[in-house]
Amino acid sequence: MSEQFRFDQYDALIFDMDGTLVDSMPLHLDAWEETSAEFGLPFNREQLNEYGGIPTRKIVAILAEQHGLDIDVDAFTRRKVALYLAHIDQVSVFPAMWELVKRCHGKVPMGIGTGSSRDHAERILKNTGLDAYIQVVVSADDIDNHKPHPDTFLKVAELLGANPANCLVFEDTQIGIQAGKAGGMATLLATEGALQRV
Repeated sequence: MSEQFRFDQYDALIFDMDGTLVDSMPLHLDAWEETSAEFGLPFNREQLNEYGGIPTRKIVAILAEQHGLDIDVDAFTRRKVALYLAHIDQVSVFPAMWELVKRCHGKVPMGIGTGSSRDHAERILKNTGLDAYIQVVVSADDIDNHKPHPDTFLKVAELLGANPANCLVFEDTQIGIQAGKAGGMATLLATEGALQRV
């Protein structure tokens, strides 16, 4: 899957979580679709998928403004999160990414920079066993400026003691790639485990 990439040349590997390391986006999008229908918010699966990495409440506010709607952001967020949590234990690691993580474990420091809450991230890592391989997690709760700002990934690099200029970011959205590049990092687009330089 990734023989053409030399991961050991980097100070650290930094992964987005949802849609990059783990197959959780369909569950997120299903919850979004149901909640949007309940609150009268137009739903576009492709658009929402591209917002991966941005916390739910920020996306709701963006979409409500785009559509000129007055939506209770807190109520919407609570409902969407509840629907997602009902299925969170179904989340699994993409097989190709599992292989990569296990191969790099003990050789290159690894961290996660996610737009998910810390509770959700830690639950997924514990359920999947990734918590035994990932040294650092920076969640939406840990920073103020979320993706496409670089702060999430820069914080991971800092906690790993890595030079951002020699870190490699794995992302599944253009917003995430933008965040990695804004932090001066190398980036790879990871789509269901398939890697592509961007």
